[in-house]
Amino acid sequence: MSRNNGGETIRKTPWRYMLSGMTRNKAVATVGLTLTMVSTLLTVFPSVFIGLAVTEIQNTSAMTAQFIMYVWLIIIFGLLYMGLFFVGGWVWATLTLRWERDARQDFFEALQVNSMTFHDEFDSKRLLAVAMQDIQWVRFSLNPAMRNIATGLASFSITAILLIQMDWLPGLSTLLTIQIGSSTIPVYGFTIIMLVGFPIYLIFSYRYANSIEPVRRKRSENMEALTSTTQGVFQGIEVVRAFDAEEFEIKKFHDVSKTQESLTAKEGKLSAFYLPALILAGMTTIAFGYAGLAVINNILNVGQLITILGLLTSLQGLNFQFPMMLLMLRGGFVNAQRIVDFLNWEDPMSEPEEEVLDVDWTGDVVFDNVSFRYGREENDNPHYAIRNLSVTIPGGSRVALIGGPGAGKSTVLKLLLRLYDPTQGEIRIGGVNLRNVSTKSVRNVVGLVEQDIFLFRMTIRDNIAFGRSGASDEEIISAAKRAQADEFIVEMPEGYDSMIGERGMTLSGGQRQRLAIARAMVQNPKILLLDDSVSAVDAQTEYLMRKALDEVMRDRTSITVTQRLRTLMESDMVIILDKGQLVASGTHENLLRESEHYRRVFERLPGAQELLATISKRGGA
Repeated sequence: MSRNNGGETIRKTPWRYMLSGMTRNKAVATVGLTLTMVSTLLTVFPSVFIGLAVTEIQNTSAMTAQFIMYVWLIIIFGLLYMGLFFVGGWVWATLTLRWERDARQDFFEALQVNSMTFHDEFDSKRLLAVAMQDIQWVRFSLNPAMRNIATGLASFSITAILLIQMDWLPGLSTLLTIQIGSSTIPVYGFTIIMLVGFPIYLIFSYRYANSIEPVRRKRSENMEALTSTTQGVFQGIEVVRAFDAEEFEIKKFHDVSKTQESLTAKEGKLSAFYLPALILAGMTTIAFGYAGLAVINNILNVGQLITILGLLTSLQGLNFQFPMMLLMLRGGFVNAQRIVDFLNWEDPMSEPEEEVLDVDWTGDVVFDNVSFRYGREENDNPHYAIRNLSVTIPGGSRVALIGGPGAGKSTVLKLLLRLYDPTQGEIRIGGVNLRNVSTKSVRNVVGLVEQDIFLFRMTIRDNIAFGRSGASDEEIISAAKRAQADEFIVEMPEGYDSMIGERGMTLSGGQRQRLAIARAMVQNPKILLLDDSVSAVDAQTEYLMRKALDEVMRDRTSITVTQRLRTLMESDMVIILDKGQLVASGTHENLLRESEHYRRVFERLPGAQELLATISKRGGA
């Protein structure tokens, strides 16, 4: 759960994960366990005092001072038990709720450390189910399950000690004997019942509890499906409504919900039909019969019989709690294993042991025989998104990246951001291998305006300053003006303090893109990456944004994924990719003359034919 500076998971086993709350809060855990043990011990005294009181009144046939003292002791110890029981419950609740809070925080932080490969393998809905449901189930396995199991074991131990001591009362050892030759061997009934019967009960209980594992695992997996179905509908509610698919989604949710109900009921049946309970019931019956036989033979009195009955009754209380608690504890172990599997995920991308801090971010960007595929293993995805890419981008130049769908354009930007590392080859900036620079350092100087704009549910001001939390109001407003966003922002009800809807759904596509450009501008990056960043704006807004981008691109390296004629023509360098491989690179004019592939792509762009015709006429003139 916790990670060291190298990103390695420190806590790797389910048990260590479950008990981490106690190791982190040793003082609270010690108090909780102490209160549990003491309160359990106090449950024994009322049974003992009741037996003594019965013996006293039987011997004297009067309400003596001794009898009244026993009554008061029963009341006092009962009240002490209740008080310590409630305080102990509060301490355990505090301990486990604190563990749940820390577990969710650590889980969230651990996932932030992982590279994008992790998030490619596990979708957000599954992670949400684990973070919320599984962690909560683990907490239930600690309290009440582990707490009640500790209470039960302590109760049995105390009961066993008291009953075994009774075996040494005068005459009880002669109640039952075994004759072997000339030797008479006494049968210590309570000792045999306690030391033989209860281990058998625990063995069967543990084996029975193991049966919960496949059910709990399926239940957890189905909860992922339930969460996924719900979240998918909420995120895509416009599509659901547009295609009139409400009934289909309702049925799909109903089916998954029914499966969850079935699995929950199956887990409940395992707890209800708890066969090892017969073993404990048999133990208490035999022990009570043995004590009754001793009373008949005048070895024990009625008061002692009542004491034994009280102790055995407490064991029956254990019998009712133990199955559910064992199943809950075992189920919590399964949930902990699922969480630990995420926390122990081995990231193929690592931070450098010794980071290079002196990087010339204005230097050349070099792709040296770079190949990359998504996924950790070749079997995950044998297809390369980029293959054998070698190209040098001069520092400070404006570069246009063009190619058809699946050409690898967005992958190039992700590699420059160190969202991924190349599968093969190197990317160097200013002569420094990007692997030798921490992801934090890279993303502090490399800015991105993504194609699929993501805005957070917070104010416009906070969204613009997202990449630089210390940005002043002047810097935020200046960036918004340069991105041509200030005009529509000030017209909103609360201006820069206006809340944006989930994923920016309350804004138009052009407004979202202008905010994304403002977010990149306020970061003031050394290298600017734009993934088709003006695709959703009209011609007039594009013209204004181009003026702003011209300013922000000045004196810095910029790489733009584009299908726009003007961008291609104004770029210092054009790189054309096809199916992950470099086709050609150079200036727009040279590629138009020398690259047949580039010319074919260029001719398909909107307005290209008219432009080529104009150029041809000028050439002819």
